[in-house]
Amino acid sequence: MAAIPINLTLYKGTDFKISLNIKQFDTTFFDLDGYSVAAYMARNYTTSNKISLNPNIINRQEGLVELSLPKVSTNFVTGVDALKVGRYVYDLYLIDNVNAVTDKVISGVIEVNPSVF
Repeated sequence: MAAIPINLTLYKGTDFKISLNIKQFDTTFFDLDGYSVAAYMARNYTTSNKISLNPNIINRQEGLVELSLPKVSTNFVTGVDALKVGRYVYDLYLIDNVNAVTDKVISGVIEVNPSVF
């Protein structure tokens, strides 16, 4: 499965949450039974400092996955430098728990913007 590009925007000091449906090539929903998910963002693809986007499967039959960062994380990420305004890259992975295969299904840019909140 080829990774689909989806760009996102996040505002510092606010809760970030987005739900994404994963679909197959024929546009039917991808059944996530037997799969787990992982999602990370980072300043670039070569850094070792990755921030988890806390992926959660909401509905397995409809391929619905939620990514989130609470406002505490958007202000300061424990163990990682402060989340600075700017561009980050991110990837969402499906992990086939039966065959031990990991596949990148969504990737893109997350624009972190300032907020007066």
